[in-house]
Amino acid sequence: MSPQQPQTGGPRGRLAVVIVVAALAVVIAGASGWLLGRQRGAPHGTLPVLFDAPQFRGLINQNGVQVSSAQFHGKVQVVTFLFPYCNTYCPVEAAHLVGFENLLAATPLASKVDVVAFDVDPGGTGPRQMRAFLREYGWNPAKPQWQYLTGTPSQIRRVVTRGYHVDYQKVPDSDADSAASAASGSQATPALAVAGEDPQPIVANPLADRAHVHYDITHEDVMMIVDPQGHVRRIYDQADAVGGTRLLRDVRAVLASSR
Repeated sequence: MSPQQPQTGGPRGRLAVVIVVAALAVVIAGASGWLLGRQRGAPHGTLPVLFDAPQFRGLINQNGVQVSSAQFHGKVQVVTFLFPYCNTYCPVEAAHLVGFENLLAATPLASKVDVVAFDVDPGGTGPRQMRAFLREYGWNPAKPQWQYLTGTPSQIRRVVTRGYHVDYQKVPDSDADSAASAASGSQATPALAVAGEDPQPIVANPLADRAHVHYDITHEDVMMIVDPQGHVRRIYDQADAVGGTRLLRDVRAVLASSR
């Protein structure tokens, strides 16, 4: 005789199964919502506190003026990380942010939001290059709503990598590598030519063309929203794909939940 199987077909057994399935569904839905909230616009008022934004002082902006994190208290910050000589994602991101600022200017929120960018090439660029970069993609560097910040390499590393958890590094430029490979008779390997990755887009950057630098700064394509109390509330993992309308919606949600 085969072993007796447990009975679950009665009303009490069926009720237990329904309760367990429902509980699992709630847990799975909650976890999925948190993950989607990191990459997609979360519904009004549901953006969680992720971590505290770093505090800093003694950095300088695109006009050579000293700036500290205390100046942004009470405002929402759209935080990004830019390389002035970049010809891939940074110019696209900068253009989207200019569009966002234009949308923002037509709302009552304009005085409550700043764009704060950090220069991830503090050893090779400074305020002059940062001003030129902003102009190229449609922003007047004299406007205070966009603060493009730099400092010593150790200052920027502390804020960007240890504070915002965004890594970056200096690498030889692919053009320089190609030239070296051609001179030696070897075949160059295309940038990002690995399984599962698409080639990076090439975007015109006249500043980089004039500078003729033979290096690149690789860094995470990340943007964040920091609330008026200094908490990171939103992380976009593909910053160059974030349009102005989406940013404005999430800024409104952060402001609404920070009152």
